[in-house]
Amino acid sequence: MGLFYIPKPKHYKVEPRFWDPEKEKREARERRIKAELGIKDEDGIYRPYLSKGDFRKSLANTKWAPNIQRRRSNIRFIVLIALLAGLLYFILR
Repeated sequence: MGLFYIPKPKHYKVEPRFWDPEKEKREARERRIKAELGIKDEDGIYRPYLSKGDFRKSLANTKWAPNIQRRRSNIRFIVLIALLAGLLYFILR
């Protein structure tokens, strides 16, 4: 045993995993086609496939779209200017 205890390094059992990117792409494509055709998965839960840019495309059709926000901001600005002009008219009259 000795005077000092020196622990041995810990050993980890890591099992290697096989990843097949082609299989993953194929399954994603099948899921996307099934979703487009309206076919549900085996468990009955509909899981749509999200691709790159889907969030931006869906955002363009909502009330948070940049052009709609800009238009609303301009309308608010014009209303505020009109109110201030009316208030100034009644004060200086």
